[in-house]
Amino acid sequence: MKRYRLTVCCFLWAAPMLIPRECAAKDSGSLCRYVATWGAKGSGVLEFLDPEALSAAPNGDLYVSDTGNHRIQRIHSDGEYAGSIGGFGWGNYQLNRPAGLTAANGLDVLVADQHNHRLVRYDKDLNFISTFSSSNSWPVHLQFEFPRDVFLSRSGELFCLDSENRRILKLDVLGNPRLSFGGFDAGQGRLMNPQGLTVWQDRVYVTDLDPPRIVVFDTHGNYYRTIRAGTLVRPRGLAGFADTWLLAADEASGVHIFDVFGNHIETFGQSIGAVLEEAVDVICWRDRIYVLDRRRCAIDIYQWSVPKERPIR
Repeated sequence: MKRYRLTVCCFLWAAPMLIPRECAAKDSGSLCRYVATWGAKGSGVLEFLDPEALSAAPNGDLYVSDTGNHRIQRIHSDGEYAGSIGGFGWGNYQLNRPAGLTAANGLDVLVADQHNHRLVRYDKDLNFISTFSSSNSWPVHLQFEFPRDVFLSRSGELFCLDSENRRILKLDVLGNPRLSFGGFDAGQGRLMNPQGLTVWQDRVYVTDLDPPRIVVFDTHGNYYRTIRAGTLVRPRGLAGFADTWLLAADEASGVHIFDVFGNHIETFGQSIGAVLEEAVDVICWRDRIYVLDRRRCAIDIYQWSVPKERPIR
């Protein structure tokens, strides 16, 4: 496999671009500072079209759902291109508008292949393993279509955001459905237009657009609470950091940081060097925050700038 490395330059715009730490500018908030930008619009190496999601493996490798190019790109933590799979189609190495993905366990990459109505499982090197599709033999309340996001918990529980039926499905590691929640009969936990999900602190967090909010369930599907903030406009991807912060990417208002109690702490995304235009996903790895900007077809990198202690109620 050919390897490519990003050129380091802080004077000229190049595609892709990386601004070194010496050029970093502190964001308007106090918790993080802008470091670098990777990527550009296009269909080449380290270029994206309408990217929807990204995930980080424990070793720092990034996997990007390059939705408009119907592919997944892998990038090492130093910005080096490490391969891709995809192309329009329905074969084992083909995708149709891939959306959310997860690589957090370091062994597998699970992709919500949205318009093929399936979840596809690859190994960390993007070799095909299997697919999970809904079956007509399953109970109606456990079937899914147009999966928008997927997350594999540390305990091996698989959660899928079923955008067609506006609910979350919980599956076992073999892809067998166990339960659904957030549907029309969920009361306070009913999801109207769910966009993204993550599992953090033994809770399932789901962004919803109508109204803009974050709905929280336990891992058994029971409604827990709702996080509302005036700063949320069009929330999309979510990420938890250690046991301290919850981050929400909002395509209309930047990235929001909440504490473990759901209190809004700050918003960032208007720093010198990178102004977020349409933040659709966010992830954390070590002291870095990666933010995916769909409109700019870029990944902005931030660094935590203060000690991150657990908030006190």
